[in-house]
This record gives sequence, C-alpha cells and structure tokens, in this order.
Amino acid sequence: REAAMTAAPASVAEMRAAVKAAVQEERKTYAPPAAPTNVSAANLAPAILDASVFCALDLPEKRTIIHPWVSEQGIVLLTGWRGTGKTWFVLLLLDAITRGQAFGPWKCETSVLCLYLDGEMAAQDVVERLRGIGGDPAGRLNPLYVYSDAYANTLGLPKASLRDKEWRDAMKAQLLKLGVKLWVIDNIASLTSGLDENSKQEWDVVNQWLLELRFAGISTILLHHVGKGGDQRGTSGREDNIDISISLQKPQNYRAEEGARFIVRFGKHRIRHRDLPLIQDAEFQIAADQAGRVTYTWGNAQRNTKTEILRMLDDGVTQSEIAATLGISKAHVSQTRSSAMRDGLLGQNGKLTQAGFAMVFTE
Repeated sequence: REAAMTAAPASVAEMRAAVKAAVQEERKTYAPPAAPTNVSAANLAPAILDASVFCALDLPEKRTIIHPWVSEQGIVLLTGWRGTGKTWFVLLLLDAITRGQAFGPWKCETSVLCLYLDGEMAAQDVVERLRGIGGDPAGRLNPLYVYSDAYANTLGLPKASLRDKEWRDAMKAQLLKLGVKLWVIDNIASLTSGLDENSKQEWDVVNQWLLELRFAGISTILLHHVGKGGDQRGTSGREDNIDISISLQKPQNYRAEEGARFIVRFGKHRIRHRDLPLIQDAEFQIAADQAGRVTYTWGNAQRNTKTEILRMLDDGVTQSEIAATLGISKAHVSQTRSSAMRDGLLGQNGKLTQAGFAMVFTE
C-alpha cells in the first residue's frame, strides 16, 4: 500500500484503484490462524501445567498504559448517551497516551502506538476534532493513526464492519503490521449494521475476534450507546470478557450550555485492590480555550457534590430539595451537613463559616 501511495499516480481515480488493489493483495497474503481440527488429549497435554510451573513461565511483561485502567491486552467498554462527550474523551485520551502525558487523574505509565477508528462521522469532522486536540505530531512519543470509514469509502473500500470476517482479518493484519498496541472503535452501533443488539450469539463472533486481538497483544476500547435504563444497549454478553466498564454520565445539575461535562463512573473492573481509590468518580469538563485548542479540566466528583451541597445549604435550600436536584439521597445530604458542622465548615445557623466559604468558592 505504501508503494501505491508514493508512486504519485496521475489522477485521484488511479490512486484509489492502486490503494484498493494493494488492500486486496494484503487480504490475499494474510492468513489468520486456522481453528484447530485435530484436538486430542496429546495436543492439550503440553498446555496443562502444575501451578508452580505455570507461574515460573517466562512470559512477556503485561505493561500498564494508563494507570490503573488501560493496560496491554485489555478490553474496555465505554458507554454514554449520545452527545455526552465519548468521542472527545477518547481522542484526548489517545493524544495523552501517544505523548506520554497524564490524562485527568491517571498517570501514563507507557506511551504506545494508537489508532482511532471512526465509523460514523464525515472525514471533515474527524479532521476538525483532531485539529482541536492538536493534530501536530511534534511532541508525540508514538504515532496516532486514524482510520476514517468515510475517507476509506472515497478510496473505494467497502464499509467497515465488525460483522464481516474479511474486514476483521484485514484490520487485524494492519494493526499487527503497524505495531498498534491500543485502538478505539467508535462506535459499536455504526460498525455492526444489521446485527441484532440483543443477541449474544450474533455478538459472539465479534467478541471472539476481540479475544484474538487480546492474545496478539492489542488492547481495544469500544464505544457504545446506552439504552433507556442507562445501561449499555443490547446483550449483557457484551460485557462478559471486558476488563473495564466505564459510563459517562451527565451531572444532575448539568446545563446544556456547558457542552461536554460529564462524570466518569467505573462499573466492572479488573484491577488490583490497592488501586481502587484511583477509579473513584471523576468529573470532566471539555471546552475550547481562547486559541481554539480543545482542552479539559477535571475534579473529584464526590468532592464536587459535597461543595454543591454546602453551597445550596448556605443559600437556604432544604435538604429534600438538594437531594432531588443532585439526584442523591436525603441521608447523604444530612451526613454531609453534619460532617461539615463538625469540621467547622458550616455553622449552627446553617450558613458557611469563613473556612467553609473558602472551600466552596475558592478551591
């Protein structure tokens, strides 16, 4: 494909034809591992080891990418309502990883080569977003590749489909060839057209392929919409083999003019017990600065809730009204009030003390 791109054909049509031919040739030359056909007790015997022998195996290190929730060979499911900010979240995440920078409260331990797959936006919109986060490769420790389904279509390529074995095999070959260690699929709905979302059996084809990628050392982040109940839409079988489940939720006091403001909430997780404090709810606000660069701020969501409770108590709002507004229990409001009074943040009259005022309005 590289030869086709550098040969400078005389027309766009010729370039498309050359790229399409190169892709077809790659598909011919790549042969995915065949399913075993001669399984027997003798075949399986070498893989059955005593626990002490298994633990002594010389296995490659499984590195952490973003501590503690993105690691090599991982599968992450990220869900949220339409327009919550899922795409901005993952683009900023990939930008941070390829630059070796922290993302929100989470440290980047290993910068790796990443790829972003978009299955629904116009190519121009993808460009706009990439420019917003800083498309300049200067400062990147590893490349950030992009596969826009819309752009691929202009080259004569068929629509990307996780349901299509030929497409899956070709994409896996490319991920391995490029050395991609982490990629984002944006999103399940646009890339599984015709799949019955409620059928575990239909999803299992995709699921087994994701496990193939895991065993090949490639991590995947899947973006998906939520249903009316707020859970990920479709079969629960989609969560069977994932390591981390994250939902982006709008705060109860969210206002439309705030744009992409959401709480990052962890559900299912496979992380060490000592790292649990690192996956507490975090609140993000994504916006463009004066120079047009898209950036974000973040904070501890629980602390932000406490601050909002104290502010509303100081304004004379009743505990019942506070609970209804913030979507929390009245017991939580009462406990926060009592704790603030013990800590000297709230006076007996229900008003903020000087220390309380400093915490609420200056931190």
